[in-house]
Amino acid sequence: MLLNCIRLFVCVLCVSYYTQFCGCQLINFRDYDTATRAPLPFPACGAESIECLRRGIRTFFFLMDSEYLGMNAIDPIILNSLTVALPDEQLSFLLRRVNVTGARWTKLAERKFNLPGGKNGVKFVSDLHVTGELTMMMSTRIDPFFAQITMDIQDVESNITYTWAGQRGFDNEDYILIGPERVAVRNARTPSFFLQTNNDEDARTMEQVLQTRSSILDHLSNEITISVMHSIVDNFRLFASKVPVKNYYKYAESN
Repeated sequence: MLLNCIRLFVCVLCVSYYTQFCGCQLINFRDYDTATRAPLPFPACGAESIECLRRGIRTFFFLMDSEYLGMNAIDPIILNSLTVALPDEQLSFLLRRVNVTGARWTKLAERKFNLPGGKNGVKFVSDLHVTGELTMMMSTRIDPFFAQITMDIQDVESNITYTWAGQRGFDNEDYILIGPERVAVRNARTPSFFLQTNNDEDARTMEQVLQTRSSILDHLSNEITISVMHSIVDNFRLFASKVPVKNYYKYAESN
C-alpha cells in the first residue's frame, strides 16, 4: 500500500513537471513568433518625386496626430504664451493659452537638397486658425486691456533647413539622423482677426492699435508658425530615428 502511494506521488510530480516545462516552451515559442511592425501606410518615395512626397507627408501628419511611435499631436497644438514689445511706443502685448488648429493640412510646396553647409530643406504652406487670450499694456494706462482673440493665418510659408546624416543601426538597417533646424517664415498676407471682450471701449482701442500696427500681428503669427514647425520637425526626428529609411525613402545603398 505504501509503495503504491509513493508511486502515485512520483507520477503526480512528473506530470506537474512536464506540464510546466511544456507551458514554458509554448510561451517562449510565442515570444519568438512575435509579429513584426506593420508597414507604413504610404509608399517609399524617390527624392525628386514631389507628388509622392506630398502624399507621404499628408499621411505622416495623420500619424503624428495619432501619436504613432510616441510622436506628439500637432492639431490642435497648445502654446503657453507669446509676447511682443514695442519699447519706443511704450506698448506691449501678451498672448496666452494659444490654441492652434489646421497644422494637419499643411502642404509640401518644395523639397530642397544640397543647400550650403550640406543641409537639406523643405518649404511648407499652411493655413492656421488661432485662438487665445490677448493682453495689451500701455504706459498711459495702469490697467491692462483684455480680450479673446481669434486669428486666421493664411498661406504662410515656412522654409525649414536642417542638417542630417545617415547611420547604420544595430539591426543592420539604415536610419536618418536629423540635426538642428532653422525655420524662416514669410506671411503672404496680414492675418485677419476679431476680438471679444465685455468692454466695448477696450475692444475698439485694441482693434485700432492692431490695425494701425500690422507688424504686431505679423510677429505673433510668425512666432506661432515657427513653434508649430519646430514641433513637426521634432516629430520627424523621432520618427526617423525609429523607422528604417527604406520604409519611406528610395535610395541607393553604399557599402
